[in-house]
Amino acid sequence: MTLTKRIIPCLDVKEGRVVKGLHFKSIKDAGDPVELAKQYSDEGADELVFLDITASEEKRETIKNLVRQVATVINIPFTVGGGVNSLEDARNILLNGADKVGINTGAVKNPKLLTELMEIFGRQCVVVAIDAKRNYEPKE
Repeated sequence: MTLTKRIIPCLDVKEGRVVKGLHFKSIKDAGDPVELAKQYSDEGADELVFLDITASEEKRETIKNLVRQVATVINIPFTVGGGVNSLEDARNILLNGADKVGINTGAVKNPKLLTELMEIFGRQCVVVAIDAKRNYEPKE
């Protein structure tokens, strides 16, 4: 069985800009999300993922206007996550043009939310994002 390689760039968004950092620290501006989305789409990416990295922390919705703008310039599947804590949050992301919704903290706070999202929107458009931190202690 041969696995197909897929290129799926994941772009972190903060304050409407794509940013790059390590563990969300030393964050630097990396460009306009709409322009970068179009560039990745034009250059053959299979899908795109946008994560609004401060939406949960700031307890606000993901930037709907940005989702709408990106959806108009690309022709590949598009996942948006960050700040998804309710059915309404997910609905807004999908209605503004995303193909899939990513959920992270919302799934931990309300595990039933995953089931509700899959029942209403279909499991094909629900993505669970897991942030893991390595706590490795060597065994003696």
